[in-house]
Amino acid sequence: MATAMQNDDSAIEKWKLRRTIQYLSSLRGRGTSLVTMIVPAQSQLSRTTKLLTDEYALSSCIKSSQTRHNVQQALSAAQGRLRLYTQNTLPENGLVLYTGIVYDEEQHRETKISMCIEPLQPLQYGLYRCETHFITDFLQQQIIDSVNDLNARRYGIMVIDGNGTLFARIDPQQGTTILKRIQVSLPKKHGRGGQSAPRFERLRREAIHNYLTKVAENAKSVFLNNQQHGLCNVDGFILSGSANLKQELAKSDLLGTQIQNKILRIIDVSYGGDNGLQETLRLSTDLLADLKLTQERQLLDEIFCQINLSSTTNETNTVSYTIGIDETSLILNEGSNLIDRLIIWENLITKRYVYQKRDEEKII
Repeated sequence: MATAMQNDDSAIEKWKLRRTIQYLSSLRGRGTSLVTMIVPAQSQLSRTTKLLTDEYALSSCIKSSQTRHNVQQALSAAQGRLRLYTQNTLPENGLVLYTGIVYDEEQHRETKISMCIEPLQPLQYGLYRCETHFITDFLQQQIIDSVNDLNARRYGIMVIDGNGTLFARIDPQQGTTILKRIQVSLPKKHGRGGQSAPRFERLRREAIHNYLTKVAENAKSVFLNNQQHGLCNVDGFILSGSANLKQELAKSDLLGTQIQNKILRIIDVSYGGDNGLQETLRLSTDLLADLKLTQERQLLDEIFCQINLSSTTNETNTVSYTIGIDETSLILNEGSNLIDRLIIWENLITKRYVYQKRDEEKII
């Protein structure tokens, strides 16, 4: 539960950063007066402060009085922001400063911008630029990389048949990795009759049970991280094989809930071992490529089911959903504990105004 909440908080922070970058990218200044400064964590703040002091002195040579004033205002704001930090309190990923006076052509007014941003990834270089716009492309690339990492899931594969089991993992960075192999020689079915038939069948079933137990134990040792209280180190499992052993393993309790609850698909293949692994990958292309899309579709399907349920019952007290910005905001203001799941289109653009009367509480 804690990990899921941390992932949600991280996604929200990335969404906020994306919106901030979109806003900064749209701003323009009068002349080259908008300051962008990249401060890596390993840089010396004293040198950065000296750079701003030197640039302030050089700005006195700017001929245009308006541009000179705007540049000096931006440099002073950057210096003020840097004074809030020491070498020890500088964020571990570094710091990005955006300062300056932007001009809104539609409303014909100027607005002061003074903003500090802690990037998602460590900054590898320092930069000082004074342009007509803010430099944000490197932050945009960090968001793209972080989203790719977020969506890049790892999967465990078990190819099981009567000759052995192959354990593999699919990692977006490392590709397909074979983690372990085990071999076995199970007794075959026979046509012997008489009084010996039940005994042979019992021995065969016992050998199969022992084999599946061994497979489950190896799966736990390969895919569960003992240092993290048995947490699974993959996001889903695919079971494949040429016999019914995979179904027996999936239906049993041998794998434990940590693995069993993450079985995404059971696939029939013609081979075991390496050939079976390649066939499994070929037959799982849609699952591996569209899992994020599938999850989003499932969320929408749940909403449509709720809509259909409320329309068929014709009872307003059974409605357990709401759609729309105003309706959703109203429930959020009443209390977040009333909402089980909130689905928001990340590209939705809306403005929220907060008004405050003198000596009174804020009115939204």
